[in-house]
Amino acid sequence: MTSDPVVDRGPSGGGSVFLTYDDGPGRSTPEILALLERHDAHATFFMVGSEAERFPDMARRVAAAGHAVGSHTLSHLDHHAVAPEEAVADMVAGAEAIARVLGFEPALYRAPYGYFVPATVEEAVRRGWTCVRWSALGFDWEEDATPRSVADRVLQNLDPGAIVLLHDSRRAKPMDPEPVIGATAVLLEEVERRGLKLATVGDIL
Repeated sequence: MTSDPVVDRGPSGGGSVFLTYDDGPGRSTPEILALLERHDAHATFFMVGSEAERFPDMARRVAAAGHAVGSHTLSHLDHHAVAPEEAVADMVAGAEAIARVLGFEPALYRAPYGYFVPATVEEAVRRGWTCVRWSALGFDWEEDATPRSVADRVLQNLDPGAIVLLHDSRRAKPMDPEPVIGATAVLLEEVERRGLKLATVGDIL
């Protein structure tokens, strides 16, 4: 690991990869949880605070199943487009909303669109949070996405230490759940075939 405050990969030596899901809980979350349970696997869910409050039972199901939970702000604002203090307020309010639902404040933080700005990174570090980006991206929100296209894009970069970004919901715009659900099934099979292990981002800290 480097001294960079934003982590985009895990260690490569352990043969682990890290599935992460943003913007939920949402329409895809129950089926993703079922797939993960079937494979005795755990993932990391970066929840939008307003969605956790909207679907508290689903948020609690994620945590109760042993998956890691990170914060993805309250309202999924574009932090490049707002004042630094507004970005920090959105970040902190997201963690507080999740804490009200789950009873604990997430120590993992992912900025909307990966737009980590200095003010939010500094505040996250001050609070002892870890900022998490990604190294493999499925583009599961695109209108022409299919389970195969999403999986293939991830598989191009699925090597030990890879942090994979998928979405169990999409805060900015509704998305078809089938591509991410189907891709998750493919990826779980491929992780096992390649002899890799699934871990949560919390496991690398």
